Amino acid sequence: MGAMMYCRTKPSFGMLRLGLAGALMLGLAACGGGGANTQPNTLTPVTLEGAQRFATGPIGAACNVHNRRTASKARCGCVQAAANLTLSQSEQQRSARFFAEPELLQQVKLSDSPASERFWYAWAAFAEAAETLCADL
Repeated sequence: MGAMMYCRTKPSFGMLRLGLAGALMLGLAACGGGGANTQPNTLTPVTLEGAQRFATGPIGAACNVHNRRTASKARCGCVQAAANLTLSQSEQQRSARFFAEPELLQQVKLSDSPASERFWYAWAAFAEAAETLCADL
């Protein structure tokens, strides 16, 4: 059996901070395509063993365009692959904007709307997956 990693839908504050920092430290490298779990308080299994480590999409493109210090074609492609595992296509499109306007992510975090809360948890799961999948790049 392949190793399973469970991405929390409702992570703790420390995990959110770590996930956000990890995502930002990875050059806000993001990935796209998949389907995110929108039900709070559930675990979404994401298999990372044998997962594809390169993909193209809106997050990878934004990562490459905005020339983050730690960005590379391999790292941005890996982050896109992580997004494909954890974020829906619409969440990926929304996330790609954070590369040009990182303050938008802070607005999502501070928002009290249920939709923003669901997106924040999906983003945290994505950040955790990208951190794990792309750690050695």
